[in-house]
Amino acid sequence: MIGFANLMLLGGLAAAAAPVLIHIAHRRRRTSVRWAAMRFLVETMKARRRRLMVEHWLLLAVRMAVLACVALALCRPYLSRDADAGAVIERGGGVAAVLLIDDSLSSGAGRAEPAFTSAKRLADAYLATLRKGDEISILTMSRVGAPASDPIFDRDAAREIIAQLAPTAVASDVPTLLAAGVAQLARHVNPAGELVLIGDGRAAGWAGADGARWDELRQRIAAPAGGRAAPRVLMLAPEGGDPGGNLALESITVDRALVPVARPVHIVITVARHGVIPASGALVRLSVDGRGVGEQPLPAEAAARHQLVFTHAFALAGSHLVEASIEGARDALPADDRRARSLDVERGVPVLLIEGVAGTGLGGSLGLVATALDPQADGGGLFAVTRVSAARLEPTDFARQRVIVLGDVPALDARSVAALEAFVVAGGGVLVAPGPHTDVGLINRYWARDGHGFLPAAISSLIEPPDSTVPTTISASHPALRDAFASNGQAAWRGARVHRYLGLQSDTSRASGLDQLIGLSDGAPLVVERARGHGRVVLVTTSLDLAWSDLPRQAAFVPLVRGLVAHLGSAVLPPRNLRPGDRIIWLPPSGIASEAATLEGPDGATIPVATSDWEGRRAVVSAAALMLGGYVLRVAGAPPARFAFASDPAESALDPLSPSALGVLAPLPIARFTMPDTIAAAFASDGRRAVELWRWLVAAAVALLFVESLLTRRQAGAEGDAAPGAIRPPP
Repeated sequence: MIGFANLMLLGGLAAAAAPVLIHIAHRRRRTSVRWAAMRFLVETMKARRRRLMVEHWLLLAVRMAVLACVALALCRPYLSRDADAGAVIERGGGVAAVLLIDDSLSSGAGRAEPAFTSAKRLADAYLATLRKGDEISILTMSRVGAPASDPIFDRDAAREIIAQLAPTAVASDVPTLLAAGVAQLARHVNPAGELVLIGDGRAAGWAGADGARWDELRQRIAAPAGGRAAPRVLMLAPEGGDPGGNLALESITVDRALVPVARPVHIVITVARHGVIPASGALVRLSVDGRGVGEQPLPAEAAARHQLVFTHAFALAGSHLVEASIEGARDALPADDRRARSLDVERGVPVLLIEGVAGTGLGGSLGLVATALDPQADGGGLFAVTRVSAARLEPTDFARQRVIVLGDVPALDARSVAALEAFVVAGGGVLVAPGPHTDVGLINRYWARDGHGFLPAAISSLIEPPDSTVPTTISASHPALRDAFASNGQAAWRGARVHRYLGLQSDTSRASGLDQLIGLSDGAPLVVERARGHGRVVLVTTSLDLAWSDLPRQAAFVPLVRGLVAHLGSAVLPPRNLRPGDRIIWLPPSGIASEAATLEGPDGATIPVATSDWEGRRAVVSAAALMLGGYVLRVAGAPPARFAFASDPAESALDPLSPSALGVLAPLPIARFTMPDTIAAAFASDGRRAVELWRWLVAAAVALLFVESLLTRRQAGAEGDAAPGAIRPPP
């Protein structure tokens, strides 16, 4: 049967009508003139005219055939032959093969040999089915974001590239890898496109629940750019059998949003158990900045997860690296037996309190908040508090702060509002609490701005319920509340009463991205939060003094205020806990020469860095890092900055990919191969491969052009002989 690689170009056949249209447009218009002396030539002229007309129409047909051959050649037609019995995959002409290799962390799992080794054998078997002239591109999961390169034609070079590949620590993301393959296919010329997904046969990275991404990807595969035919999708993956049990360090967490200096904190190590594996004899070791601080045996019970708690006090403020390792695991994936986390230990986090009513000590709109944050009022604790009246506020004060608290502020001038919005977007935290002087109309107009301002939600009105409401629903798992309220939640607010609060507009209170942390007994929110840019804003709908509630009289008030402020000030930007494939970005302090910065990797090797920009600020930036563990950046005049790269916990599960999971590509067909010999048997041999016809069509067009030239010269000579001055009477 005949097929077309570029079916959309069949419309070019319309160009074959051009000679006919030109003929009609330039057709001669003759005027009959009766001339007695020439009447004897009428019969001769009629005979010659019939012959000229036949040659003219023949010339017109030749010209139309030339254009039709060119148009069909551009469509890359091919003639496929009947295959023998059996599952044979036929190729429609030259192959454009894009090999998508998933070199993620899970591909290194396996006891006898890593799954990645089996996957490379499948890739080699596929390359053996290609022939001279076929194009090859090789894309790996770890280099999806790298600049694109042109395809190659050398199978041996492709084999060498694949032979040198090894598993990396990146997380698998099959939709992203396939999308990169579709984009790379546009750089190919051959018509028979093939997207060859080569993986470890594991379920990690398929993101089957993300229907929107798969819908878009299916459309891109079914109708690729450039008008070419939809590529064939192949999957080469070994059988995802049981590789053996696996122990993995899933996470390292601390029990505080901000880690203070010289105060004990709990470091929680979560160990996940996948499959059946004995844990007897295994233990978890913890180190801080390369120095061991403790170890605990791993429980032998066959639980899915174990949490080990270590207690440690950091003697110095600054950046620290916490690392945990499983010793004696003897599992299927050793790469996830170590994990690192970067922690910033704080002293004197700068907090700016902006008061509608100025005061000192316990007085003013935020006097009770200031006392809760800094009881000694000396800035020597976790928070260093600065109080300023809203009437005397200067936007330049924001640059040195981590958290800003607005208490009973009537309004702010336009310059301060703009500076506050920039502060939040850049990563700062803002806590807003109203009061008797709050102007609802002004803050809706300038702070909320129909959802575009920094305020989490627009205000409806001041509400004074007949009976005082009580805080009831509490999100005790939220980072700002779990430390103080995880155990006693509701009991912490027993006896609290809220007499007045600001109601939120219903359309904005239900908007996406708005989280309710604490609610009132009448269903109204008391504390809500929303992210804005890199920062976060928390709105407390009642006052933080005694004007509208007696919350400050409750024992829960101090941990509530400290928890909210610690949560808002906990963001470290640019982030220092990263995933393999991310770049390390560091913002040097003012006056520090960033050109002298050096970056040391987990193996002690020096990693090149360069000066660049991040969010409009000067930054030190590295290339994408793939190695797990801790990195240390040093520069003269500044304390060292430590970064941690940790794996995606989903990679450690090693769950096999079920056949039903491939349904995310339906109705697009996908052929899966698990053994090298089945690949060789499935693909058509040279005798079965489809024959491309475009070369023959081009040759036919050239031959027809030669015929057209002969006919044109012959017709021109005949028309010259037929001219009145050239007519000779018969003898």
